[in-house]
Amino acid sequence: MRFNILPGTGEAVVEITDLLSDESLVEAVTSGLPLRIRLRIQLWKDGFFDSQKGQYEWRATVLFDPLTRRFRIQTSDRAEAEVEVNTLEEAKQALKRNLEIPLRPRESGDFYYSALVEMQTLSLSDLEEVQRWLQGELVSAVAGEGDVDGALAKGARRVLVRMLGLPAKRFTGQAEKFRVEIGDGGDLDHL
Repeated sequence: MRFNILPGTGEAVVEITDLLSDESLVEAVTSGLPLRIRLRIQLWKDGFFDSQKGQYEWRATVLFDPLTRRFRIQTSDRAEAEVEVNTLEEAKQALKRNLEIPLRPRESGDFYYSALVEMQTLSLSDLEEVQRWLQGELVSAVAGEGDVDGALAKGARRVLVRMLGLPAKRFTGQAEKFRVEIGDGGDLDHL
C-alpha cells in the first residue's frame, strides 16, 4: 500500500497492491472460507495532540466456489461491486487498485494519513452471530420454533472455525506529513 498526496488539495490516492500474498489466507480462501478485507484511512492534523479530521473505509470480500473453481470478489466500490474470475492471479489483479480517498484538509496546518488493513477469514459479526445463537437461536429451536439440527450445526461450525485459529492479518501504514495553507493560494508542501 502506497500513499500519493495530490498537490494543492491534500487529497490522497492509495495504491493497493498484492493483498493475496499471504499463504495462510490463500489456503483458507481456497478451502471455501470467505476472506474479508477492510481498509480504513484516517486524516490526522499534526499538533501537540494530533486530532482526527476524517475517516474513509473500503471493504472487499473474496469467496472461492470449489464447485465452479471460480473466485468472486465483492467490493464497496460503486463501479465494480462484484467480479468473478477463474484464477488466484486474476483475483489478485481484481483487488489491485488506486483508491481516491474522499478526504482532504479543510484548514491550514500539518497533516498526515494513516491506514489500517485488516484481513480475516471471518469477521467480528460472525462472533456476534455465535453469541446470538447461544443466547436465542438454539432456545427458539428447542422450543419448537425452528430447526434444532440446523441451529446446532450452524453454531457448532462457527465456534469450531474460531477455535481453530484461522488466519487473520493486520497491518498499518502512514503517509509522509504534508502542509496545507488554505486562503493564500492553497499550495501544498511536503515536509
